[in-house]
Amino acid sequence: MLGLRGRMAITALAASATALVVVLLLVGPGLRRRAIEREREGLLSEARLMARVVEEPLLHGLASSGLDALVDAAAREVRARVTVVAPDGTVLADSSLSGPALLAVENHANRPEVIEAIEAGTGSSQRHSATVQEDMLYGAVAVRHDGRLLGVVRVALPLGGVEAQARELRSAVTVALLIAFAITAFLSAALSAPLAGPLEEIMAAARQFAAGNLTARIRVNRADELGELARILNQSAAELTERLNENARERARTSAILVAMDDGLLAVDHRGQVVLANNALRRILDVEDPVGHHYLEALRQREVGEVIEAVLKTGTRTSLEVELRHLRRVFSLSGVTFPGAEGMPPGAILTFHDITERRRAERVRRDFVANASHELRTPLTSIRGFVEALEDGAIAEPERSERFLGKIRTHADRMAALVEDLLELSRLESGERPPQWEEVLPLEIVEDVVASFSAFAGRRNTILTGSGAAPAVVTDADRLRRIVENLVENAIKYTPEGGRVEVVAQAAAEGGALIEVRDNGPGIAPEHLPRIFERFYRVDKARSREMGGTGLGLAIVKHLAEGMGASVGVSSELDKGTTFTVRVPRGREHTPAVGA
Repeated sequence: MLGLRGRMAITALAASATALVVVLLLVGPGLRRRAIEREREGLLSEARLMARVVEEPLLHGLASSGLDALVDAAAREVRARVTVVAPDGTVLADSSLSGPALLAVENHANRPEVIEAIEAGTGSSQRHSATVQEDMLYGAVAVRHDGRLLGVVRVALPLGGVEAQARELRSAVTVALLIAFAITAFLSAALSAPLAGPLEEIMAAARQFAAGNLTARIRVNRADELGELARILNQSAAELTERLNENARERARTSAILVAMDDGLLAVDHRGQVVLANNALRRILDVEDPVGHHYLEALRQREVGEVIEAVLKTGTRTSLEVELRHLRRVFSLSGVTFPGAEGMPPGAILTFHDITERRRAERVRRDFVANASHELRTPLTSIRGFVEALEDGAIAEPERSERFLGKIRTHADRMAALVEDLLELSRLESGERPPQWEEVLPLEIVEDVVASFSAFAGRRNTILTGSGAAPAVVTDADRLRRIVENLVENAIKYTPEGGRVEVVAQAAAEGGALIEVRDNGPGIAPEHLPRIFERFYRVDKARSREMGGTGLGLAIVKHLAEGMGASVGVSSELDKGTTFTVRVPRGREHTPAVGA
């Protein structure tokens, strides 16, 4: 493949050659035409000269032979054939013919140049002569005296000489053009050399730009247009690189934001085709990559489609809370317009904010307020009733007043216990008192709790035992003791007299310690087990209040365990008993970084 320099040279040569050929084609016929025209003017001049020579003889009626001799003598001074024609077309004299040959010449009245000369004074034509069998150029002049036509003098010249002159001119022009072509070729080759190098470098850099290598630069230091072009390309590459880098940084930032978002994000075009879906959306809705599909293929929830269609139709912000029943989650949807591709209508972008836990917390808060109010209302109502009874006269009856005061004290103690448990829950949730880490032997705590509750178990005729061989763990000893105390107290309270409560500390299979509080009481129905650790939740409300419980004990146990990285669970069978299990991690590194 030819290089740029070769192509430039060939282009210049081709253009020069084309121009030369065009010149030859245009000038060639013109040279012949101008040569003939010049000869015609010369012939007419000679014809006028001969007209003056023969005017007197024609006027005095000189015989044809005498006139022919005169013409022959005069024709020696000119280079052309001279013919004298009478007004009627008879050839009176001819410098090329004499005697019988002259008499045999046909009448020339119909010759074009003769007719034109008679009519206009001069005439000319160009044709093949039947007399001399050559292509001739004719010039004729009318001979007049006092307005009377005496005849026509015609001068003829063979065209062969004219053609020779035209060929000589064409040859001269051709040689001149060839010399000009050679000079042009040399100059094009010489001038293309300093241009080809910079152009090649510019083209090489442009090819690298097209291939994606925007770090390439053109090293052309010129003050002309090529230098300006090189500087423009270098500047364009630098600016494009900066824009691409900025776009890449912007995409990286956007991608990081989308990845870090906990909320799901879905973007669709004006046709409803998904163009963007972040990882959170796929995780939350448990869908595969929906990009390129219609949103209805991924989300079959009518309310979601209503939000998207509302944004697409109105172009205004639309919000809605939707419960996705198949996921059992509640989402707050917010939809706004999403810029479409160039020349296309806008799409819609939808955010999915999971508010399930908030709604659950609100429900728990409402239930908590209702339950706390209910739990406080009952003892307050009883206290008010007993106080009114005392005010109505029962205070004067020692036996009744003492009994009423005992009831008032019982309900006041119950209220105090409830308030204390509520304060304890508040402290645990706020992280007011962080765990105090120390190495603890779970069996020692179990034995201390069993010893402290042995009297209470004896009064209820319940067998209470503690055993095991759990490894040492790093935990909060006070919290662990309170957990075991709550569980043991509940087990003794709800186990019928003559029952049995066992507290066992042992090594956990995954490491750490496992403390189990087992009883052989009535057990807990399966439908109650998922909610057993909720605040104020009671399996047997009447019996719980009879036992003096506040309904917050197991909720406190759960918060205490979670605050130090432990966990608590329950298993139970009706009429066979219940087992509460506390799993304590081996060390502090397995605990969360929260206080409670």
